[in-house]
Amino acid sequence: MSNPTIIFCPGAWYPPTAFDPIISKLPNYTCHTCAFPSIQKASETKSLDPDIAALRSLIENETDVGRDVLVVSHSWSGLPVSSALDGLSKAEREKEGKAGGVVRIAFISAFLPTLGQSLIGAFGGTPPDWYIHDTESETLTVADPVGRFFHDVPDGEEWASKLRPHSWLTKLSPATGTAYVTIPCSYLICEDDQAIPFEVQKGMVEQARGMGADIESESIKTSHTPWLVFPDEVTNYVRRQAGEKI
Repeated sequence: MSNPTIIFCPGAWYPPTAFDPIISKLPNYTCHTCAFPSIQKASETKSLDPDIAALRSLIENETDVGRDVLVVSHSWSGLPVSSALDGLSKAEREKEGKAGGVVRIAFISAFLPTLGQSLIGAFGGTPPDWYIHDTESETLTVADPVGRFFHDVPDGEEWASKLRPHSWLTKLSPATGTAYVTIPCSYLICEDDQAIPFEVQKGMVEQARGMGADIESESIKTSHTPWLVFPDEVTNYVRRQAGEKI
């Protein structure tokens, strides 16, 4: 049985190169990273729809030729990931007599939205005080990105300099699906996360289980970006989700 294709989905502000340290450790896998319009074209993107379309296109390129797919979702990308997978799961495609499909989602400190919930809605309707909103371009940047995302990363300052503005309006856009309920998944909880607190991550996992999700969880004592702190451990987490026995 061949390895699934792995599609990495970066969180808000993170560039597509964010997962390169993991991808370099996965030579036996075909890997792609989704370049979300919310980040690549922040001031032009007004809803989650372009992000959903970008991810579906990337997945369909693999499933249309019969390949299985593992989706790895970090942080904000839990919203477009949860919304983009209708009809693309392995189980759904098998019922239609099609080969390939999404076999699993591996979340890393990611949002698990309920149907119709936006990211700002998950914060109770009030943006975090570390969001910097540029009302002219309708984009967001981050106050103290090193402390928020990379406080334990050896080259945290360098990674912080690579962050990009993110579309404000996509933070207000509602999730249109809950793929984590229908597709087997796992969740890596970051214990020292300064962006999505430990208890919030745990609460989302428990809420997902209450909705019927088949979701495993494990934890790692790092900041919001664990693969830059313990690259081997997080790579092995991804390999396990791809079906390897480690």
